Amino acid sequence: MGMYTTKPVRELTAIEYKDILKDRDIVISPHALWHLSMKQRKVFNEEELLNILHRENPRKAYLQENGRYAAHYRKKDGFRKIIIEGNGKMVIVSFMDTLELPKLT
Repeated sequence: MGMYTTKPVRELTAIEYKDILKDRDIVISPHALWHLSMKQRKVFNEEELLNILHRENPRKAYLQENGRYAAHYRKKDGFRKIIIEGNGKMVIVSFMDTLELPKLT
């Protein structure tokens, strides 16, 4: 059995993605904040990430081969990619800033 990758396997519309998150508890894994400095943690706090998920429509969202969901939200200097997993409770496992949207094959 091979490793599942972050390769996109199915693109989702913004509505499909928001439906997946609707009425679910969303929490942030401690791992999602590990790579941040203390200064960055003041900027990228949990409340901001949750506000993005609840209030903004992703520019691109997809299901990854590993079963996690990834969504890219427009920011003034690029995109914020948020990766979520779960079925009942949804967990933000990672996020990062990127300059471009991924090309889906």
